[in-house]
Amino acid sequence: MSNPVWDLDRGLRRTRAAFTLVELLVEIGIIALLMAILLPSLSRAREQSRRVKCLANLRSLGHAMYLYANDFRDRLPNGNLPGDANPANGDQVLVAMAKQYNLTPGIFYCPSDVDEPPRQIANNYIQFENSARVSYDFFSVYWIPEQGPKLSRLRGQAPLAWDLGVWVTANQMQNHGILGGNVIFADGHGEWQRSDRWCKGNWPAPACTFYP
Repeated sequence: MSNPVWDLDRGLRRTRAAFTLVELLVEIGIIALLMAILLPSLSRAREQSRRVKCLANLRSLGHAMYLYANDFRDRLPNGNLPGDANPANGDQVLVAMAKQYNLTPGIFYCPSDVDEPPRQIANNYIQFENSARVSYDFFSVYWIPEQGPKLSRLRGQAPLAWDLGVWVTANQMQNHGILGGNVIFADGHGEWQRSDRWCKGNWPAPACTFYP
C-alpha cells in the first residue's frame, strides 16, 4: 500500500512505499524460518570446532606422556600404591607431569565441557576443581604400578587418554553428548570414536584388550 505525500518543491504528488501489517508478518515469518534452518547448522559447526580443539589438547597430552615415558624408563604416569589400581590413591602423578612438561591448565580442558576450566592442575580426581581429569581420563592411572603400564607394552594400539564419560546413555560427565569422544592412542594418532565402540563403560576400544 502506498501513502500519497505532497512534494512542496515541485508541487507534485508522489507516493512513499510502506509495509502493510500482512507484509510485515510475512517478512517476520521468513526470518524466523531462516533462523530455524541456520541455527542447527551453526550449532553443529561450533561443536565441530570444539571437537578439533579437544583433539588438539589430547595430542598435547599424548606428547607429554611420550616424554614422560622417555624419562621414566618407558613407564607411563602412574602414582598408585603397590597392588592398588585405584587412581584416587595416586592423585599427584598427573600434577607432576603437568609441572614437569609445562602443560597449561587449558590443555586438560575440553572446550565442550560444561564444568569450570581449571585455573591450575592441583589433583587428578575426576571432575574436581583444578583437576587434571576434569575433562579427560588416562589409561595408565588404572593399572597397578607393578604392571606398568609401559608404553612399549601398548604396541602403539591402546588408547592413552580420552574424553570422559562416553557411553551409550547420557551422563553429566560427557563432553560431547552420547555421540562419542576423542581419543589419543599410543602410536600418537588421535581420532573421534563413536560411543557404540567403547568398552567397559568409559574406556575406548581397544583398552580392554591390553588391560591385564
